[in-house]
Amino acid sequence: MKKKMIAWIMSIVVVMLAIGGCTETKTETNGKNSKTEVKENKAEIKENKTDDQKTIGFVGMTLNNEYHITLANGAKVEAQANGLKIEIQAGDQHASADAQLGIIENMIANKVDGILLVPSSSDGLESALTKCKEAGIPIINLDTKLTDSSLKNVGMDIPFYGTNNFEGARLAGEYVSKNFNKGTKTAILKGIEGQTNAAERYNGFIKGAGDAIEVIAEQTANWEVDQGYTAAQNIISANPEVELFFCCNDNMGIGALRAIKEASLQDKIKIIGFDAVSEALNLVENGEFLATVAQYPAEMGKLGVQNMIKVFQGEKAENYIDTGTKVITKDDVKEFKEYLKTFE
Repeated sequence: MKKKMIAWIMSIVVVMLAIGGCTETKTETNGKNSKTEVKENKAEIKENKTDDQKTIGFVGMTLNNEYHITLANGAKVEAQANGLKIEIQAGDQHASADAQLGIIENMIANKVDGILLVPSSSDGLESALTKCKEAGIPIINLDTKLTDSSLKNVGMDIPFYGTNNFEGARLAGEYVSKNFNKGTKTAILKGIEGQTNAAERYNGFIKGAGDAIEVIAEQTANWEVDQGYTAAQNIISANPEVELFFCCNDNMGIGALRAIKEASLQDKIKIIGFDAVSEALNLVENGEFLATVAQYPAEMGKLGVQNMIKVFQGEKAENYIDTGTKVITKDDVKEFKEYLKTFE
């Protein structure tokens, strides 16, 4: 009887241990399942964040020019700092309206959330602007201002952030007025016809220089080095008395310098450029350029991203921001070069 009693008690103990073991295993399994569920939830949240991440399309004028690379880099740095995607594309040359039309259409098809536009033509992108309007894609205009008539035609009010080109060129003209004799024989290399920047730089320089200059030649060189070289060759050949070249961007000035050197006239003819790209700054530093007008393209890119974020958040972007200009001479070239290093 005792043996039966002991066997019965032992069987109960085994059952209880078995039940306890099963319960413990179940609890552990439930714990693992809970952890798995948390991980899955985190993954879902991460995916949602990726889905919600906004994408900015940056449509540049060109990426074959250091100035425009700096502008794009300013936007890229600011976008990455704010957790935004940015797609940067541009045409091969400054005069690339057709290429920009295709780029904008592709960006619309790829459903970007906003576009930062550096137009190659101030009034040649109306069809692309209309398509952006129809797709509900906001635009911020950087560097080269779209014309009021173009904006009116498409029924859009687009913010603009960039240089007051008239003011920058006027400062260059005033520098000439203070440092040159009255009636200095001057040639002007102009940008793309029909671009707001080109007209404002030309007119601003004329205004600032006043009677310190006598314009004996002017020619369009479309912002390009090679065209600046050819135009300067022609001008020097026809006007050997020329004393000063005002080049509406540094690229054309670099081309003009080449022509001046080939004619062995670098001691007679001075050059003033516009944009303050690194090569021009080096030329200012070594005395081959008299001066260049600095813009702040990286600031344009940064401000474009900052204000596009406002639009994404349902706020109103700043309508106009003047990003400033400064005439850079040997006296302050080193300081400006240090600033540019931030956006290389």
